[in-house]
Amino acid sequence: MASSGIKAAVPATATSERFEVGGPRATYVLTVCSLLYAVRYADWQIMSVVLQPLKADLGLTDGQAGLAGTAYFIGVILFTLPTSRLIDTWSRRKTIAMMAIIWSVFTLATGFAGGLLALAIARFGVGVGEAGFAPGGTALVSASYPEAQRGRKLGIFNTFITVGIILGAILGGYLSAHAGGWRTPFYVFGIPGVILGVLALFMQDYRLSNADGTPFRHASLWSNLRELWAIPTLRWLYVGLGMYAVLQISVGTWFPALLMRAYDIKEDKAGLVMGVVTIIGLAGPLLGGVIADRWHTKRPDGRMRLAAISIAIATVFMLLVLLAALDIGNRALMLFCAAMMPLHSIFVGMALPAVAATTQDVVPAHLKGLSWGGAMMALYLLGGAWGPYLVGTLSDAVGGGYRGLAFGIGIAGLFGFVASRLWFITGRHVEADRQRAQRA
Repeated sequence: MASSGIKAAVPATATSERFEVGGPRATYVLTVCSLLYAVRYADWQIMSVVLQPLKADLGLTDGQAGLAGTAYFIGVILFTLPTSRLIDTWSRRKTIAMMAIIWSVFTLATGFAGGLLALAIARFGVGVGEAGFAPGGTALVSASYPEAQRGRKLGIFNTFITVGIILGAILGGYLSAHAGGWRTPFYVFGIPGVILGVLALFMQDYRLSNADGTPFRHASLWSNLRELWAIPTLRWLYVGLGMYAVLQISVGTWFPALLMRAYDIKEDKAGLVMGVVTIIGLAGPLLGGVIADRWHTKRPDGRMRLAAISIAIATVFMLLVLLAALDIGNRALMLFCAAMMPLHSIFVGMALPAVAATTQDVVPAHLKGLSWGGAMMALYLLGGAWGPYLVGTLSDAVGGGYRGLAFGIGIAGLFGFVASRLWFITGRHVEADRQRAQRA
């Protein structure tokens, strides 16, 4: 195997740079990458919270609005593997910096869109930029800390997804309603990514080397992809992640619009509700990371078992929310809905640290970036790219309105149960694949 010369758990570093496992350098990596994750998801959430006024301003149907979201995911899908390859073979920090600047420029361009085509091109460009971040950030954060802390640190990293969603929902909704319309949030949030992209250039990085100190020679992308696909854990995990995305991304995309239609409120109030729900959901990745690490010490499939259980519970809570939404005149059901949605947010967030840590545990060092790149590819290609479009199309088919959206989200949500089943199967292969990776 091409990786036979790799030094054990942490890749060898270049002679010009000291790579620290733990310590201030690791903290800087975690800080910059976490803030970039927040900016990335703030942009995504802004698109959700302004979707209703954007749709009205540009004269789009639900299906066309969902198609604009799909353009973003197509950009991610097409560029995830090439940028993941660049991460592993060139530089994690430089790729992260470059991607941050690209997605920020196209975030600004979203605010200038005057129709469906321009909007779709801008969202495609944002997707291209963001394609390389999650693989690079996950690989660099993972390598910066010992395996025993990996779930917790990735839990912190993934918590900033929720931070970004909160900022995008609350601040994006407020700016849209009170500071010039739906375009303003895209102008405001296009700036931080450029600043953080520059700061990313100062993160530590590592280069792979053979045991004798000579530079590691990477195999072709196709060869590395075949190596990944030969790992049973990843095959099941990737398909499960796609099913998870149908639920998670569809709900995140359409829930603010559901609130606006059901209760005739503007985007600032819908964003505030979404923000409060998501603030409570901050507990999810943090709890998930801690519990995943503890369960992992007791049984090899502990992390994936946690992911499977948490997404099943999240699906149940989401379906209960939609049952309440079908009768918006009933105050008791409205209160019930208000209680169920935060619980959904907590449990849907618990799964990601366990899944991310598992993708790093079962691969040799030279595949860590590509391993999470493959996960992102599966997330969007198998679920995220078509989930929001499915919801919009189903809504149009049954007459639209809040009931149409509730029906579409409910159908998409059922895929969460499929993800749970697939992740239970994933856990059966983790220990054998982890030992194989350590011997590689």
